[in-house]
Amino acid sequence: MIMDYLGTTFIPGEDPVGSERRTVADQPVIIYKPNGKVSGLTFVLTAANIPLSKYQSIINALLSINHAVVGFFINVTRPIANNHRMKAESIPVIFSALKSEFQVNNYNIVGHSVGGKIALLTAALYDDGNFIRNVISLDPVDQTPVEFTHAKDSGVENLSLEKSQADITITFTDSGYFILKSHTGREIQKNNPSTKLILHRNTCHMVYCDDGGLLSWKALTGWGSSADRNKVVKEQTLQLIKDTLTKSSIAGNASGAMNSVVGKAKKSVTGKISEAKEMANETQKKGKSYVGMAKAFNVMG
Repeated sequence: MIMDYLGTTFIPGEDPVGSERRTVADQPVIIYKPNGKVSGLTFVLTAANIPLSKYQSIINALLSINHAVVGFFINVTRPIANNHRMKAESIPVIFSALKSEFQVNNYNIVGHSVGGKIALLTAALYDDGNFIRNVISLDPVDQTPVEFTHAKDSGVENLSLEKSQADITITFTDSGYFILKSHTGREIQKNNPSTKLILHRNTCHMVYCDDGGLLSWKALTGWGSSADRNKVVKEQTLQLIKDTLTKSSIAGNASGAMNSVVGKAKKSVTGKISEAKEMANETQKKGKSYVGMAKAFNVMG
């Protein structure tokens, strides 16, 4: 019964008004649409088998800046083999299927725990077209299997984020009894210095969830130093998400507007140059005509 609940993508009766359950590219997702004109598209990847309903604050923060949201429930029990990479590989396929509907050319990912690791995998392995604009990886856990944080003497090469064109932010809470310190967000960032690291100390791994996630996960990951500290970190995280993606949208719109202005200017300049050339050619023709007439007058005189 518990495994059936943990392996269920859609929890009955928990979807908010305005959301839509869909299967896109063979992956069940929940689509959340903003009230205003869509300014961006962002995936929200949950921690291991945590319902999307526990991330409603993050989803609401994204909707408040007019981002369409693709809710992706991370079921680590299915498939058993190659679970993380298969989910990471499906994200750009889902984006490709949705981009024309929402009229976007790029997307963002906010992921928590194993969802944060899968977000990083997508940027490292499955973004050949550089469609990912931002990744916010909330306390990622690089375990089962390890991808980014193999020990230096292991002889195994780590995946790298250094070639990614995405703006990548990683947070770190330093909590969770089952999370080895050698496979945390801080260790991932050490191996990828171009990424940003934000320390959220004295709090808990599930601080990013509403109501602390599920009770069983709370017991495994700790409670943090205080409820007040957890509240502050949660508020800072929501503001981080809004600020990062808003700036990114503004920069993208400004770039598009600038390209439009430059294009129009080039077209105008090209038109003026063409007109000037025509005038010069006409003047040259008239000049030759006048010279011919002068020569004729001289002969006649």
